[in-house]
Amino acid sequence: MLHHIKRIDHSLVGVKDLEAARAAYEKLGFTLTPRGSHIGWGTANYCIMFEEDYIELLGIIDPEQETNGLDAALSERGEGLLGLALGTEAPEDTHKSLTDAGLEPSELISLKRRLELPEGDVLPEFKLIRLTSSAGLDAKHLFICHHLTPGLLRRPEWLGHKNGALRINSIVVVVDDPESLADYYRRLCGAINVTLTDNTLTVRFDGGSLIFVNDRDIDLLFPGLTIHDELPPTPHLFAMSIVVKDLDRTEAHLRANKVKAQRIANGTLRVQPEDACGLLLEFMAEPH
Repeated sequence: MLHHIKRIDHSLVGVKDLEAARAAYEKLGFTLTPRGSHIGWGTANYCIMFEEDYIELLGIIDPEQETNGLDAALSERGEGLLGLALGTEAPEDTHKSLTDAGLEPSELISLKRRLELPEGDVLPEFKLIRLTSSAGLDAKHLFICHHLTPGLLRRPEWLGHKNGALRINSIVVVVDDPESLADYYRRLCGAINVTLTDNTLTVRFDGGSLIFVNDRDIDLLFPGLTIHDELPPTPHLFAMSIVVKDLDRTEAHLRANKVKAQRIANGTLRVQPEDACGLLLEFMAEPH
């Protein structure tokens, strides 16, 4: 990877009721961390941790404080995938490399949040680099993240999930013209990691992919999908797939919890947006 960008670091799911979202994802078989809150903002989160990446459920707990645009996003688009962070272990080097390449990164941004542990609060710290709209998403919704305190974010008891989830496999974004983004991602991630086929743009990272598709070709990625409601305006983060240890085990867990899941001919297990806080969620078996 170019610019010291290693992987998908985490995805963000915007939710209207944070406690209801926690319950919904526990019903899906995920283990959630204790609640975290963003210092100086009115937002809080629960995270679903994997070995290398994670999912962040993000909601508003104090609407009188700054929400970093979450209130507007929920009002305009409803719940669902809100953003994506890529990971780097060398944020200063990444920032310099992006700048030298003319990719116009933001300045390095320092961020802390409060994680509410039973033994007392701790303060995980991060450095962020926001990317430009040339990446096909708003700068708030696609950024690069470095964890200054990674040991605070992962405990062994948070990494095991009843549904057997292991990691994020892919994030799908609906855009008007995937081909128009290809040059940017070749410069960001290296041409060898970028593939354009059938007007679908795939950007590969260690262990995961970011896929851009237009609304006319969604059915190529999601056979048998029926979309009942009109999609929000593009760009729209649409779907996420998760790798699991054993798809039969995942299906059994969902069935036991009375979550409707559909087996798809391509070997995935599909959960509809109404059961996953607004995003299309698919589970897939670990590739061998």
